[in-house]
Amino acid sequence: MQPASRSVPDDVPGTIVRILAYLGGVAILAVAAASLLRTPGVVAPVDPAPGPKWIEVERPHAAFELLLPDLGGAPSRYAILRRDADGARKDVLTWGDAAASGAYVMVEIYRPGSAGERFIDAASEIAARIIAFPVTDDVKPAGQIDSKFGPVPLVDFAIAPDGRERRCLGFARAFDAPALQIAGWYCSAGQEVVNRATLACALDRLTIVSAGGDDNLAQLFAHAEIKRTFCGQRNPILAATPERREHVAAPVPVKLRGRVRLR
Repeated sequence: MQPASRSVPDDVPGTIVRILAYLGGVAILAVAAASLLRTPGVVAPVDPAPGPKWIEVERPHAAFELLLPDLGGAPSRYAILRRDADGARKDVLTWGDAAASGAYVMVEIYRPGSAGERFIDAASEIAARIIAFPVTDDVKPAGQIDSKFGPVPLVDFAIAPDGRERRCLGFARAFDAPALQIAGWYCSAGQEVVNRATLACALDRLTIVSAGGDDNLAQLFAHAEIKRTFCGQRNPILAATPERREHVAAPVPVKLRGRVRLR
């Protein structure tokens, strides 16, 4: 007669197999039950999309002014964008339409809300602003021009919003006190190269209307006005820019006293 103790180890593998099979069956039944009990049309909650970083002011009060009579009455627009997260502000002035005929000009005065924010190079600043346009020639450095704000770095690029290429000259000039950046571009109506003197004249005509209590901002534009060249003439009477024209007094007729005796 064989001892009973030797039969126990022989049954262990079979028992383990039966237990695993049982657990697997239970798992399959649980998955099936969950599928049957799932309510149709119920979707897992999704986190709401983050709000826009920049919010456009409905009734903007212009802080800056720039008149460009050379554009022949192209439609212009003034917009103010604010960022609630830190109070940053952009004043954006545009003339014309990127997809229409004629020149297209954009000037942005950006005031960051954080004192630690740093501006990057002109090429990167402009490249970040034209991502919405079909770019046919990438942004590349194009030297600099002198302006009443000092040297202004330039970049060259081309866009084709309506399938028709137009050449553009971009610019970006940053300041430390106050923390501010003036950036934008001047695009020609076609493939002709933008005259640098035209862009320099446009920057020369950029003036401040209201500093909003920011003394540093007022001083920046006041010091720039001293260096103003009036589009290369350095004479507000001989070459008055539009915002200065109304300040040029008309000649006053001189009245002579006494009689003039004719012989």
